[in-house]
Amino acid sequence: MTSPVRRSSGGLRTAKLLAGCAVALAGAGLGAGDGLAQEPARGVSVFERPRPDYDPVGVRAGSFLVLPKVELAQSYNDNIFATDSDEDSDFITIVSPLVEVQSDWSRHQVSFNAGADAGFYWDHTDEDYIDTRLALDGRVDILRETYAFLGVGWSHLHEPRDSPDDVEGEKPTEYELYSATAGAFRGLGRISTRLDFNLDRYDWHDVDAQGGGEIDEDERDRNQYTLTGQVGYEYLPDTEAFVRVIPRYVDYDETEQPEGIDRDSRGIAAVVGTDLNFTGKTSGEAFVGYQWTEYDDPSFNSSQSPAAGLNLLWNATSLTSVRPFIQGNLEETTDEEAASYVAARAGVGVEHELRRNVLVGGNVTLGRDDYQDTSREDDIFEAGLEARYLINRNFYAGAEYTFQTRNSDEANEDFSENVFLVRIGAQL
Repeated sequence: MTSPVRRSSGGLRTAKLLAGCAVALAGAGLGAGDGLAQEPARGVSVFERPRPDYDPVGVRAGSFLVLPKVELAQSYNDNIFATDSDEDSDFITIVSPLVEVQSDWSRHQVSFNAGADAGFYWDHTDEDYIDTRLALDGRVDILRETYAFLGVGWSHLHEPRDSPDDVEGEKPTEYELYSATAGAFRGLGRISTRLDFNLDRYDWHDVDAQGGGEIDEDERDRNQYTLTGQVGYEYLPDTEAFVRVIPRYVDYDETEQPEGIDRDSRGIAAVVGTDLNFTGKTSGEAFVGYQWTEYDDPSFNSSQSPAAGLNLLWNATSLTSVRPFIQGNLEETTDEEAASYVAARAGVGVEHELRRNVLVGGNVTLGRDDYQDTSREDDIFEAGLEARYLINRNFYAGAEYTFQTRNSDEANEDFSENVFLVRIGAQL
């Protein structure tokens, strides 16, 4: 899996522990204008590469740079409820405004961003959603190679219908996610140390049940704490070996759930790994180790397993980037019989530049969700294609296609869906 201190994006975000394995192919890109292709910098893919003719310049406000952006997308989903039969399809219009503010100081750094994703269904209007998010991050430079950092965030989100924990209410379940992080980094010659603390607070909203009544979601309210300590040694230029230890604690508000289960847990993961830096074209990290998790409820067995992860970027040529990864995350669940599940993913992605302003990409992911203390296993397959057209520095357009399927041992949990999307964006 990727670094165990990072959190995944997407539907329900939970604190991660390393476990299992996964690989993913990330998109591909094209550029605009003719001429020689620019060689990507180390650690920068084709999609991420600076393009001065097409990158936004922002709005200067004193020593801050303001970067506003808005996207309008039209999507079609042929199975909006992620069901195995009697699929319903719909068109969804999505509006996504975003503003980022970044400091432009010689020392220290502050950044702020606020954004939203508002989805409007043409026929199934009960599925409409408005997700919003705010985040503030700062870094204080204390000495050379020594700094401290702090961040706070809030998001109002909805649980997607393809989530294995969807309760099938009249509307998608909504929740608040409050996050805080603090830490410090210290470099001493070839040796570096880093300490991170993360807190995620989940506050779920009750939702109306189909046919009447209300589904109580308070049992899912919880705090998740993660502390990550790392010591590294630079054994080659820009290449570091490291030891990483990650204690984790999950504390539910309701110590005993309605089904009589206590879902509080604690665990720790320990890994050894190394940066990957080959000939200036390859960067990333790989690690192996072990993880352990114990639950307060005696009916749940403790979990022990090897841990491994890979996060790699290979700039194969000046026009093509390849992104393989292996990842495993320990996820909370509402399954009455399961303590949690290990979400393992494996895949690879390619990014390619056809022209300076035309980018294309593809990705494929294989995965398995293994539910602890039960026989349930879900096999996951995802694949996608993407194209980006950079019109000028103020406007861009794109199109995406995504296919997803889940085959589960659990009854009525299988589904497959096709999603098509086109977008246009404006930025300053």
